[in-house]
Amino acid sequence: MLQTIEVEIDHSGRIHPLEPLSFVPSGRAYLTLLPASEQHPTSPAAENSSAEQALKMLASPRFAQRPSATSVEVQQRIDELRNDWGDR
Repeated sequence: MLQTIEVEIDHSGRIHPLEPLSFVPSGRAYLTLLPASEQHPTSPAAENSSAEQALKMLASPRFAQRPSATSVEVQQRIDELRNDWGDR
């Protein structure tokens, strides 16, 4: 199973997870470099960690009131978009 963890890379090339890991990573990985951001948490204990932000979003009234669709409606919309691309 693929897993994604958020890390920072220091000036020596060492990788530091931004949140505590419940496992010891081993094996192979792909690395995607993201642009540096001043808003980025600097430690695993940071209050605004990505997990904390995700939990706040999931608990928000806006998320609870989001539009939803059945799987059939989603598939119909995907098909519409695919067909639209073919008409150009």
